[in-house]
Amino acid sequence: MKPRALNPIEVVGQLSRLEGWRLQGDGAEVGIAKTFSFASYSEVMSFVNAVAFMAQGMNHHPELVVHPSTCVVFWRTHDVQGLSQLDFEAAQRVETWLKGAQATLAA
Repeated sequence: MKPRALNPIEVVGQLSRLEGWRLQGDGAEVGIAKTFSFASYSEVMSFVNAVAFMAQGMNHHPELVVHPSTCVVFWRTHDVQGLSQLDFEAAQRVETWLKGAQATLAA
């Protein structure tokens, strides 16, 4: 099924469920973004690889901006020139994976 563009009310509702995510860009370039911080470059790269693996499985790929201790993840749906449900599902998957990874490291 082809994704559809969410309307502004749907976007606000979905965004309110994701802590730390923000709207970025406008028009056809609008998306959701979040900056993730890590203690080391190797942790950043582990995160990037996990996001890439999830994205490949969804056939929905984010823009990633990688720095030595941070990574910005930016989701948007090119096919709808804006945001679709896929973007919010992908962001939630990233959050779920990160919480699980942090819990594993803390144990």
